Amino acid sequence: MDTDRQRRPVHEQIVSLISQDPGLPRKGPSVAFWQEPTHPIANVQSPQLPRQVDIVIVGSGITGCSVARTLLENPRLHNKRIALFEARALTSGATGRNGGHLVSPSAVDFAAVASLFGAEKAAEVTRFSFRNLERFHAYVSTLDADLQDAAEARKTQKVMNFLEPTTFDHFQDSLRQFSAACPELADQFKILSAEEAKVVGGDSIIPRRLDQRDWQSAKCQEQNEANCVFQKYRFKESAGACEQFAGAVWPYRTITGVFAKLLNEHASRFSIETNTPVTAVTYDAERATHRRKIHTPRGVVYADQVVYCTNAYTSHLLPQLRGKVFPFRGTMSTQSLTPSLPNHGARHSWSIYHEPTYDPVTGVFTFGLYYMTQNAKTGDFFFGGEQQRLEEILVSDDTVVPTLPAQNLVSIMENTFTSPTGQALKSTPRRIWSGIMGFTPDGMPLVGRLGRRLTGRPDDGEWAAVGFNGYGMDKCWLVGELLGAMVAGEDVTGQLPSLYQITDERLDQLLAPRDVPARLFRL
Repeated sequence: MDTDRQRRPVHEQIVSLISQDPGLPRKGPSVAFWQEPTHPIANVQSPQLPRQVDIVIVGSGITGCSVARTLLENPRLHNKRIALFEARALTSGATGRNGGHLVSPSAVDFAAVASLFGAEKAAEVTRFSFRNLERFHAYVSTLDADLQDAAEARKTQKVMNFLEPTTFDHFQDSLRQFSAACPELADQFKILSAEEAKVVGGDSIIPRRLDQRDWQSAKCQEQNEANCVFQKYRFKESAGACEQFAGAVWPYRTITGVFAKLLNEHASRFSIETNTPVTAVTYDAERATHRRKIHTPRGVVYADQVVYCTNAYTSHLLPQLRGKVFPFRGTMSTQSLTPSLPNHGARHSWSIYHEPTYDPVTGVFTFGLYYMTQNAKTGDFFFGGEQQRLEEILVSDDTVVPTLPAQNLVSIMENTFTSPTGQALKSTPRRIWSGIMGFTPDGMPLVGRLGRRLTGRPDDGEWAAVGFNGYGMDKCWLVGELLGAMVAGEDVTGQLPSLYQITDERLDQLLAPRDVPARLFRL
């Protein structure tokens, strides 16, 4: 009973924080390493706003980019004019601030998702995640050579390191359920013992040129294969680990490069309006067509349809979604280590899992996940993870980087690996920044048509793809393609996971703010 009384104020604090208006993206955000130098079209806008367009897209991250490309390349919409609005510079939100990790969390999350929704639904989400990753890699491979080189997209073998036996046991149980439900994906994972994950243990075999091999079958059958190298993971602490096929990319360069391509190819009917926040969407019933009125500081634009790719900031424009889509501030860094570790960024990436913790005295929450890629050209590490006070997590302000998570990332970086020389590792942060992710109470994104219940406006000309719960890179590209197809009037039945769809059941039951303390924070 005492524990319940202690938890009640924390629960109330969380529900209050996630139910607030997130506002618009703040001016002057912390500068992400990814975003330097800025792209030549980072601040592009029309000399004067168009008076009327057919479709407005709000948000210039990976989802908005995918929606824009899908609409512009759809022959059914060849004469439709499209405008994309961004509150700040192009791709300045979560896509330009994330970890650059192309990885599916499905094996880790499978047991939890199955317990809530059933194994069949969990398998549906899983297959979509892996299909999205293949789809994104396939698209990047079609880009011109210069953009491919800038994107640095590559397929890697990720190792997940688990710090406690209980965490490792929970993962192995989840992986067993995953493998039973999705047997065709089971061979992408290989369990390692604690000894194999540490410097004192055996060597793991890593494909030397994984990016040029079939991702699904890139396995080393024997230790003496010519295309394999031996590499110790050198984790200081481990209760066990698992290898998984994954990938990495420079997200900002990739998405801004695609936007530049779209502008060049569709200049007559596509515009990007950066530094032009949409402050409100209203409805003008007196107009015969294009009744949606898009309000911005630069003026008003009328549109027939609106697509929200606004993630954490969605409920500012759609107040009915407050508490159902909410901000979560993450922290990301670029660091170098002395003495330096070998550069395996072309074929390798990492993550570290431990039990989430909450200290009721300090109010500090540790999320229990750290993730890392290595730049294949420079050897710099891109390292992220969360240790913050609750009131500094559930916020939408990315202009500041609190001291606690910044110091924590440096400390964890210095104490994760054992150096080849045995010397203590010293980290030099090159840049630390924050970014705002969009979360939902049931852990699933909201994708599809927005009805009058959510918009307060008649007819069905508004759409959304938001709330990716910190894992957008394994979902957003394919979600954007499918949402674009929906906007174009195409039937995508069976292609989008049912758990992503916007239904009355989700709105009434599954997207309850009261569930967030237990589901997200384990409180």
